[in-house]
Parts: sequence; structure tokens; C-alpha cells
Amino acid sequence: MGRINFKDKKVLITGASTGIGKALAHEFAARGAHLALGALPSENALLDSVAKDIEEQFHIKTWCFAIDLTAPDGPERLHQEVKEKTGGIDVLVNNAGIAAYGRFWEQPWEPLEKTIQLNLQVPTRLMHLFLPDMIKRKSGLIYNTSSVSALQPTPFQTVYGATKAGLQSLSQGIRAELKGTGVTVCTLNPPYTATDILTKGGFPENLRWYAISGGLRRPEWIAKKAVNALEKRKFLYVTGFNAWLFHIVLVRFSPRRLVDWVSGFFLKGGWK
Repeated sequence: MGRINFKDKKVLITGASTGIGKALAHEFAARGAHLALGALPSENALLDSVAKDIEEQFHIKTWCFAIDLTAPDGPERLHQEVKEKTGGIDVLVNNAGIAAYGRFWEQPWEPLEKTIQLNLQVPTRLMHLFLPDMIKRKSGLIYNTSSVSALQPTPFQTVYGATKAGLQSLSQGIRAELKGTGVTVCTLNPPYTATDILTKGGFPENLRWYAISGGLRRPEWIAKKAVNALEKRKFLYVTGFNAWLFHIVLVRFSPRRLVDWVSGFFLKGGWK
């Protein structure tokens, strides 16, 4: 199969007001795609600004949807409004996500529960809502922003890692079920990236992992490589050689006890 051409395709991106979502929006727009952009109601003005900038720069259409996806009817509202305003999408990018840093048992339950909901339940529901129309058209693509955290234990961010591992497994299972339908699922597995997820999640600035992984990546760097990989239909795409070496090669072939120890040592910060 040849490369995917995104020109005139309609792409829905959740979590599009900042970070990787915003950067992905620019990359899809640069390829001629029209964009449905989602974010929280509190980020409505920021989302409108992103959409206006993209329209002026790339001369494509945008639609904005300021909806809290963790609300009881959030995914259903997004699906309905997107379908009504765009007529249907070609690509769903499940990008919205959050994380919380700290010892599992010491963290308040509410942010952990919200992490499970937004990182795993919401993309599951959105795929369940959007897939039937894609299958009916025999054409469609889902791109789930997972993480390298899906590929190893993640001490001090255990729930985040668990949700990404769940999303990874879900994506692979659905991909297998979709064989022959004309629809597929791929995942983006970035390393630590300089986004609001880290600052709002309380991650330490001196995390040892940053030193051995080449530091924090920029969202724009991640997005450019990610969409290039998606054009080639790469199922699981880890950005950067260091990240690929650590999370694909070394984790796979190292003893489990060693992986656990290294993960705990390098992901710990701020405690003695």
C-alpha cells in the first residue's frame, strides 16, 4: 500500500489547544487536511486562536469543539457535534491526556480516576462511536497518542503508564479486528515531551530519566516525525533513536527485575 495522502481529509484531534495536539494539527494542515479541533471549555479562546492561525497559514477549514470529554456525555456530544458540523471525519486522533506524579498510595484518588477516564475510557468510547461510519465507508484511520510508558513499568506515574499500556493493547486488538475493512489503528509512542502534562502533573524538573534519554523533546519535533510515520501506516511508532533503544530493544531483552529497578531509579525525583 502507498503512503496516505491527507489532502482534503477531515481530521479530528482531541487535546488540540496545546502541546502535541496543537503540533499535530499544524502537521496535518500542512498536508492539506481540514481539522476538527477539540479542547476543554476553559481553553475555548486558545483553541479558537490555534484554529485561526492554522486557517490563515494553510488555507484549510477548521471546526472547534470546546467539550469536556470527562463529562458523562462528553464523548457522545463530541461525536454528535462533529458529525453534524463536518459531515463525518476520515481520521480520529485520540490525543487528549493527563498524568499525575507521585507515590501511588499517597496521591488523591480524584486525579488518578480522571487519568483513567481521559486516557483510556474516553478514547475507547470515541473509537466505539466513530468506527461504524468508517467501516461502512471502507475507509478511515485512528491515531492514538500512547507513550513509551506503555512499554515498561512506570513507577511514580503508575496509573498513567497503566492507561497507556491499556490503550496500546486496545489499539492492537482493534487493529487486528479491522483487517480487511479498509480502516486501521496506529499508535504514537513519544518519550517525555515538554507539554502541560508534565507541569500540571507535578513532575519533578530533575527527573533522572531526562538525562539519559536526551532531555525533553519539543512537541513540534514529535509531531513532524509522527505524521511522517502515520503516512506510512506504522503501527507503533517510537520517536527518536534513544527512546527506541531503551523502550523497544533494552526493555524487551533485559531481565524483568533489572527493568523494574532501572525504571524505579531513573523515574524517581525529588526524594532522598
